[in-house]
Amino acid sequence: MKRFTYGLCDWSVREKGMELCRLAGEHQLDCLQLGVGEEVLDGRGLGSGDLIREYKKGADLYGIEIISLSPQFVDQYSFTAPKNREEEQVAVELVEKTIGLCKTFGCKSFLLPVLGKNDIFDGTSFHRAVEYIRRFSSQAAGHRIETYLELNQGVEGVHNLLDAVDNPMVKIFFDSQNLFALNGTSMARYFTEIKELVGGVHLKDGIGSMLSGSLLGEGNSGFYKTAKAIIESKYSGSILIESVYHKAGVCRNGTESELLARDAATLHKVFD
Repeated sequence: MKRFTYGLCDWSVREKGMELCRLAGEHQLDCLQLGVGEEVLDGRGLGSGDLIREYKKGADLYGIEIISLSPQFVDQYSFTAPKNREEEQVAVELVEKTIGLCKTFGCKSFLLPVLGKNDIFDGTSFHRAVEYIRRFSSQAAGHRIETYLELNQGVEGVHNLLDAVDNPMVKIFFDSQNLFALNGTSMARYFTEIKELVGGVHLKDGIGSMLSGSLLGEGNSGFYKTAKAIIESKYSGSILIESVYHKAGVCRNGTESELLARDAATLHKVFD
C-alpha cells in the first residue's frame, strides 16, 4: 500500500467534472478534493445530480477517488464572527451540505476551513468555533467521516482548539504556505511540531505573501524543507496540490495543464 495518496484541489484549475478527472488521471494523481460553493444551495454545481453523476463516472473511468470536499465560504461567510444571523446561517448550511455530499461520494473526511472571515480572532470567535466544530464533527462522525481543520493558528492555538473540541475524529489539514505568507512561519518546523495531529496536506508555494504565486519549489516558502519534514515524519495519507494555475504570477509560464504537469512531476520526484 502506498504511503502517500497524491491529488489535486478542484479550485487549482478551471476544469470540472469528467474533464477534471481526466486531467488528474493524465498526471498520475490518485484523487481530487472538491470545493462546495453557495450555488449548491440553489441546486447548481455540486447541488446538481447531473454533476455528481459525472464526477462518479469520471472517477470510475480514470481511476480517481473523490477523497474530500470543502465548503468554499471563507471570503464571504463566517460562523466564528458573522456580521448577522443570515451570514451565519449560510455558512452553517454550506458546511452541512458539504457533509451530506461527502456521504454521497463516500468520502472518509471533509475539510473545514477556519480562516479568512471564518478565522479565530478573539475569545468569542474561539468559543463559537469550538461550538460549531463540535456540532459539525459530530454530524460527520455519524457517517464515519473525519473532520479536518485548516487553520491559521500557531502551535499553541492548534492545541488549544483541539483540546477544547475534544474529538479524536478531528484533525488538522496542514498547508505548506499559508502561515509563511501570513507571518513568515517556518513551515517545516510548524509541521514537525503538529505532525501527530495532521490528517491531510495541501502543497503550494509562492514568494512572500503571494499565496500560490509560484510552482512547487520555485517560491521562497521553504517547500523542499517542508517536504523533507513530511517524509521524515510518520505521516501517511493524502498530499494534495493546491497551486492556483490561473493566477497572474503563474499562468504566464504555460497552460494550466502544462503547469500542473510540472507540479505533478515535482510531487512524484520528491515524495515517491
